[in-house]
Amino acid sequence: MSTKRNTNFKLCILAAGKGTRNTSITGLHKALLPLENKAVISHIIEYVPESTEIVIAVGYKSEQVKSYINHVFPLRNIKFIDVDNFDGPGSGPGLSLLSCKKHLESPFIFTSTDTILEETHFFESLDFDWMGVSHVELEDSSKYCLVYDHESKDSSRYLKKLYFGEGNLAYVGAAGIFNYTLFWNKLESRKGFKSENPAPTNYEFQVLDGFEGLHKVELIDFTWHDTGNDESYEKVRRKFSHEVVATKVNEAVFIENGKVIKYFSDTEIAKKRIERVKYLNGSSPTIKYLNDNMFSYDYINGKLLSNLSDDKLLKQILPFYFDKFASVQFKKTDQFLSDCKEMYYNKTHSRIINSFAGTDLDRIEFINGVRVDGILELLKKIDWASIYEIATPAKFHGDFQPENIIHDGNNFKLIDWRDSFGDSLDVGDLYYDLGKLYHALIINGQIILSKGYKYKINDNCAFIDYNLKSNLNLLMFYFENFCKEKELSWKNVELLGILQYVGICSLYKEFHGGEYGNFLFLLGKYMLVKKLSEDKNEKIN
Repeated sequence: MSTKRNTNFKLCILAAGKGTRNTSITGLHKALLPLENKAVISHIIEYVPESTEIVIAVGYKSEQVKSYINHVFPLRNIKFIDVDNFDGPGSGPGLSLLSCKKHLESPFIFTSTDTILEETHFFESLDFDWMGVSHVELEDSSKYCLVYDHESKDSSRYLKKLYFGEGNLAYVGAAGIFNYTLFWNKLESRKGFKSENPAPTNYEFQVLDGFEGLHKVELIDFTWHDTGNDESYEKVRRKFSHEVVATKVNEAVFIENGKVIKYFSDTEIAKKRIERVKYLNGSSPTIKYLNDNMFSYDYINGKLLSNLSDDKLLKQILPFYFDKFASVQFKKTDQFLSDCKEMYYNKTHSRIINSFAGTDLDRIEFINGVRVDGILELLKKIDWASIYEIATPAKFHGDFQPENIIHDGNNFKLIDWRDSFGDSLDVGDLYYDLGKLYHALIINGQIILSKGYKYKINDNCAFIDYNLKSNLNLLMFYFENFCKEKELSWKNVELLGILQYVGICSLYKEFHGGEYGNFLFLLGKYMLVKKLSEDKNEKIN
């Protein structure tokens, strides 16, 4: 390797394709898949010095990529190149790279957008031609483009041939092109031709033929993490596991460069959340529209409610909430009652029927020694009419829980509000927010991320266990007394809080390999049985 350090190079990221092999988050471009709450492409951008010019080939969902990158990296020198043919005949990485040619008439490094590499120092300079390679398991080798290599006199490894078949040395999708004229000449000459070594599943225009124009391509070993398909992406996420917020199937949270970005696969949800800011009575941060699926706000420096240890400060959240949301109440209309039924009865039933009802987990008869019926039988025992009778129309947040409450040193700020309560943007049930707070004081998000919960199943019995945060346990005491002082039904708060576990368990069927969803389901049934039994005994007495 030359001792000369050439920093006058560019980085090209190929992000034009559809990425159909990865369906982890519905509708999200593969370049933006979150890894430790940062987009995959952001990790790649940060490989190179801030002065490096970056060229990004875009096509599929290009507006998602452009708006995100421009927002997160406003000071970086980044050019976007639109690739019109990103999925038709003749498309592929080769065409995407050629589309960027006029901006890459100099030494450059290129990489696919689903390639995460650990040895990032190779992206700090470029003074020779290289190809990134990594060892793969033989049984998985058919998925990759493989490399023949041989030992030269100076013991450096150089590319001999690329092929598809069996082997254990794979091309990782990243390479450094120092002799760019030779590379471009060969790649352009092969445009429209099928490669001599095409991938077995398709005949996309690959970048591979360009390497034939280079005299010596050194093979560089990388520790490679592939995010290009569902299975490998989940494997990578297990390694890069320091997430601040758990990612769901239909939404994601990014925290980058002083920005918090929210993604929703449903554009209506994103639109409604933006609209609802005006109903939050100044309790939320100022938000910025990015695209139909995303909005952003500045990161709030402060402490989550769940991390506050000052008793006086901790319990101030209760009068703060009532001042912002409960001080003004509204008429109890038929529409409000319809929204209550939608949020409590319909949503709970539809989610549970489509996920856990009738499964082997639901047929378990004992949880922590308590006999439990099937979930649908338990839901029949709830006095739904009483819930609607107690319901109180007021302004609402919709996800009022400790991980969405930040104290900035002076006051509280609320984040991650719901898009609607039923069909309403401005009026919801006061008890919905109170139930949310109740359920999250018991099962805290930070405890979950650190896997402070567990369950085991022996025959027809399940056993569940979880950690509690002492400060939130104390806040529960204040919370109950506060509700009683306000003459609110604490029994209703408890019931709606318990129903939260049943209602949200299906949203976490993939998180922690599905363990968290199962845990929530078992916990919800266990607590619901105890609550129904307690209420029944009180009526008898």
